[in-house]
Amino acid sequence: MAADCSDTVTLGQPAREALFAQIPLPASGARAGISLARAGDMDLARRGDLPWRGRLFSALGADPSRVRCVRQVHSRTVVRIDGAEPPDGPFPEADGMVTDRPDLLLTVTVADCLPIFLADRRTGAFGLVHSGWKGTGIVLEAIRVMGAAFGTRAVDLGVTIGPGIGPCCYTVPADRYERFRAGFGPGAVLLGADGRYRLDLRAANAALLEREGVGELAVVSDCTSCNPLLGSFRREGAAFTRMLAFIGGRS
Repeated sequence: MAADCSDTVTLGQPAREALFAQIPLPASGARAGISLARAGDMDLARRGDLPWRGRLFSALGADPSRVRCVRQVHSRTVVRIDGAEPPDGPFPEADGMVTDRPDLLLTVTVADCLPIFLADRRTGAFGLVHSGWKGTGIVLEAIRVMGAAFGTRAVDLGVTIGPGIGPCCYTVPADRYERFRAGFGPGAVLLGADGRYRLDLRAANAALLEREGVGELAVVSDCTSCNPLLGSFRREGAAFTRMLAFIGGRS
């Protein structure tokens, strides 16, 4: 079945004490979610100084030794994770991970860029990528790596595009607008009524996934810059809150 991008969802209103919101994955038993701003800044570079990372893992019931990270560089690089990696680094330079180990918790940090969650209903493999404007297209690389490593087929995938900055708030210079339009088509950009240039990262990725033929696709419509429950570089400035997106972590 071809992907139907009309399946849009929202994070809703998490409980007052909640540290994270669940991310729905189409037709999949994989667990996925994203930390809320109230959970604290999840900066990987300072992970040893951040007790709130441990508090989040405790709330998830996740063993920190099973958590896997990468050093994000706004690339289209995706790595396979097999469980042999040291959880405290050194971390590979990449912006996506895939695995077939349900006990591992794959994580990336985001604060306006999109987290994109992938789950193979047939093989049980899953993946997670960090996709900003520079890395748009990394989700196709994740599908390629999953195919080579686990035999994943696009039609067997349930994919969710997580919360990120929307075209309502993502104004950019004219040259970036033109580059993105040339790379991903007119549906991925917007010229606002105010004359300002805007990017639509969700639309760009949804179009790529539809053309790839993924089985099911959901899009979280929450804009990180609009929703105060979420962290946002665009809204908060230099002291922005990095959220932790995650998938997996089941025994």
